[in-house]
Amino acid sequence: MKELRRLARQFRESGESMAEPLDVDEMRQTLARVSVYRQVCERVRNSSGHTIFTGLMFLGIAYLQYTARGGFDPFVIGPLVIGGGELLVGLWKRLRPSPECVLLDGLLQAAFVGSVVIREFLRMQGKGNFNPDPISVVIVLWFSYDAFNTFSYYFALRKLFVERPSAEHLAYVDDLTDEIATGDPHTDPAVIEIPTKPRLKAKLLGDVAFFYDYRSKELFLCARDEMLITRQVRGSDDQQGVLTILHQQFPPFPLDSASWNNYANWKTAGGQPPRE
Repeated sequence: MKELRRLARQFRESGESMAEPLDVDEMRQTLARVSVYRQVCERVRNSSGHTIFTGLMFLGIAYLQYTARGGFDPFVIGPLVIGGGELLVGLWKRLRPSPECVLLDGLLQAAFVGSVVIREFLRMQGKGNFNPDPISVVIVLWFSYDAFNTFSYYFALRKLFVERPSAEHLAYVDDLTDEIATGDPHTDPAVIEIPTKPRLKAKLLGDVAFFYDYRSKELFLCARDEMLITRQVRGSDDQQGVLTILHQQFPPFPLDSASWNNYANWKTAGGQPPRE
């Protein structure tokens, strides 16, 4: 993540130029990891509503049990604790999503399994026979399987994100994204508008072009020699551009003069004059 920190510092301080050459492959991998991590966190956040609903449901069950049994006992305390835990985890997911929320989901699932097992044990002990309720058996097996999958998913995330992007790193990427998304090629000679499909905008920094994808709201990048824009002039105010990145060609788009001039100057500065 040091490369990302260096990039953000250079981005703010140097404008068009870069004091140090960027390792394009390393930066590409870094942005990809940040993107994947943010997608994981967003998926966790999106599940917060279900977790909060589950918590309220367990609290409702605890209230009904309390009313029916006239006080607190394991049949009341179990759903009460799980419901409170689900509510707290749901709020954590909403406010500060992270892979640890997945771990807590697994722990709550395991706690629910334990509460069902204890409840059945007490019920059978009261009746003096070993005759478990079939529905309880199905619930235990089902939630045990879910808990196992949740724990497996969490440990897979831990293995994937050995060096996890911090809040500071994510803020750097947000700053970069905002700088590029709000850039204007008419006032910033390092910005290019590319209204192709999907719509893109590029920021040209040193030998690297950073692209903002309006559809995915994500950044990606390429080296100067991996990007090509060809221009077709049909009139004084009518010119089309075709973008190619790593041999992937995008649909033609209306190319304004400011964007073309910014691109042409950037390519020429790197010893790669643009093609008409």
